[in-house]
Amino acid sequence: MKKLLIAFVTLAILSVSALANAAGIRVKGSTTVDPAMKKLVAAYQIKHPGVNFSISATGSGDGAKAIINKTADIGMMSRDMKSAEAEKCKANGITPVQFVIALDCLVPIVHPSNPVSALTTVQLKDIYQDKIRNWKDVGGNKGMIALFSRETNSGTYEVWHKKVMKKQDEFDLVSRMPSNAAMAAKISGNKKGIGYVGLGFLNPKVKAITVNGVVASVKTGKSGEYPLSRGLNLYTGGQPTGETKNFIDFVMSPAGQKIIAEVGFVPMQ
Repeated sequence: MKKLLIAFVTLAILSVSALANAAGIRVKGSTTVDPAMKKLVAAYQIKHPGVNFSISATGSGDGAKAIINKTADIGMMSRDMKSAEAEKCKANGITPVQFVIALDCLVPIVHPSNPVSALTTVQLKDIYQDKIRNWKDVGGNKGMIALFSRETNSGTYEVWHKKVMKKQDEFDLVSRMPSNAAMAAKISGNKKGIGYVGLGFLNPKVKAITVNGVVASVKTGKSGEYPLSRGLNLYTGGQPTGETKNFIDFVMSPAGQKIIAEVGFVPMQ
C-alpha cells in the first residue's frame, strides 16, 4: 500500500510538472516589442525545444495589467511602468522587476513623395493640435495634413504624449492606429498623412522625418542625442525564476542582443 501511495504521489508530481511545461511562458503587452520578442523566442526554442510560449501583443498597458493580475510571466512594455501601475502591483503583493532590453527612437513618418524631411518637436505638437493644418506651412506642397496617432493604451502613444505633446491633448479628429505595423502601412498609402513608429518599423515605403535636426539611428538613440528616444522593457512580477529567468538571461546575452540589433532596435551592449 505504501509503495502504491509513493507511486501515485510521484505520478501526480510528474503530471503537474508536465502541465506547467505545457503552459509555458506567457508573454503579453507591447506591439512595438512584439516582432523582437517573436524572433528571440524562435532563437531560444532552437536550443530549448521543450519550452512553450504564448504571446499576445495588444499594447503596453495590457502588459502592465498582465503583471498586476498575474496573467503573464513577462509583460512587454515600450514605456516605463507608471507609478499607479506599480502601486496596483504592490496592492496585489507583487514587486515589478524591469529589464531594459533595448533602446528605440520614435520616428515621425510621411509618404516618400512628401518633400518635407525635417520638423521640430514644436512643429509636431502644433501639427497634432491642428494649429498647423497645411503641409505648405512647413515647407511642403499645398494640402491638408492627415493626422494618424496610436491608441491611448499604447506605450508608443504614451511616450509621444509625454515628449512631443507635453501631456496636452491631440486634435479630436486624429485617426488612431492599433500598432506600429498598421501605422507604417497607413502612411505608405496616404500622401498627405503623418504618423510615427519605432525605429525597427521603418521601411522603404515610408519616409523618416528628422526631429530637431537629428536623424533617428542606432547611434543617436544610444547617445541620447535623438530627442524622442525611449527604452523597451520586459517586466516580471518579482525576480524571474526557472525558464522565465533563463529566457530573459538569453535576451540580455550577446546572442539575444544581436537579434535586437537585427530587428532594428538599439542593443544595450
